[in-house]
Amino acid sequence: MPINSTLKEKEYNNMIAVRIPGVIWIIVAYSISMFLLTHNNGPLSQYIIFTILILGFTLLFWHSNLFLPKRYWLYFLLQSLIVYTSAFIMQDIPTVSITLFPLLIGQVIGTTGRKKVYLYLIISILFALNTIVLVSSDFFEAYLLITIPAMIVCVAYAAIFFKQVNSRIRTQYILEELEFAHQQVERLTLQNERQRIARDLHDTLAQGLAGLKMQLEATNAHLNKENYQRAHDIVKQSMERVSETLAEARLAIDNLRLHSKEEYDFQQSILDEVQNFTIATGLDCKLNYKVAQQLPNTICEHTLRIIKECLSNTARHAKAKKVWLTMAVKDNQLFLLTIDDGVGFSMEEKVKQVGHYGLLGIQERVRILGGVLSIDSKPQEGTIIKIYIPLKGGE
Repeated sequence: MPINSTLKEKEYNNMIAVRIPGVIWIIVAYSISMFLLTHNNGPLSQYIIFTILILGFTLLFWHSNLFLPKRYWLYFLLQSLIVYTSAFIMQDIPTVSITLFPLLIGQVIGTTGRKKVYLYLIISILFALNTIVLVSSDFFEAYLLITIPAMIVCVAYAAIFFKQVNSRIRTQYILEELEFAHQQVERLTLQNERQRIARDLHDTLAQGLAGLKMQLEATNAHLNKENYQRAHDIVKQSMERVSETLAEARLAIDNLRLHSKEEYDFQQSILDEVQNFTIATGLDCKLNYKVAQQLPNTICEHTLRIIKECLSNTARHAKAKKVWLTMAVKDNQLFLLTIDDGVGFSMEEKVKQVGHYGLLGIQERVRILGGVLSIDSKPQEGTIIKIYIPLKGGE
């Protein structure tokens, strides 16, 4: 349901606090009318009929939420006719006209505003008819002196009172909306945090274990060829890689970021990553680094993770012989290009695969940085990945 529609329903759903003053006003009008009727020695039937009409008016007023807002016209028509009939029953006692017609007009203002002009017209016509028919010419001036100020006071009070109540309802509704929005923010925050943890686990433990697996496979190959020195070197490199992975895992667990470090050499980190990749896989990786300026730490962090994932995917799936990695700054954007001469893949089939989160992690990191990702790959034709990351606002 739209917000405006829901708010309108709440405004029309009169609370008990709104009805109690009106009921008190009706009881006062009834009591005065009955006192005057007793003073004039009216017949019993007049007492009974008048009491039934006022009781019906009071019940309708108390349960006005059953009619408002959709059947407001029926409610005000019934109430106007009851007041009109009650005034005729009381004959020369104008208390009902003086008290209940202003109450109806005030309720019209509080529930429909100023848009329903015909409601004012109907009530005013009935009030005028009561005045013309029931009020004698001798009492007419005095009647107007009493009725008009009473009408103004009642209508003004009703308008102010209903406005305050509606403001209160609006405030309650806004508070409910804020509470709902707060719950939504908490839910989205939790969801984003889970995605971040998944990325960090993938980019630390998963990539580290994958790199260690490739190094162990290379070690096994050298041992089979009795190239013990080379196998020893790779084992030593693997030990260093495990230490790095553990350190990265601790950073992820402690929720530390690269921007918390005072010194961080982005270029050297990429060179180290390319060197580790070459040692672990034996693949030729050409790095073309053309970034002369200091990049924002957030961009450095995510870009390094993206490069690690690209190289890891190439080593595990591409069956490539060469890899080209280019980084440059163009038009205040960081341009990242990776190319391999591997077997490639079908984008449609890759998207449908379950359990391969590397590409998803790259997409999420590019989206976080506000960048653009382009992947061009076909079976047996290699893979080209282009990424543009805006440098403005990267801190």
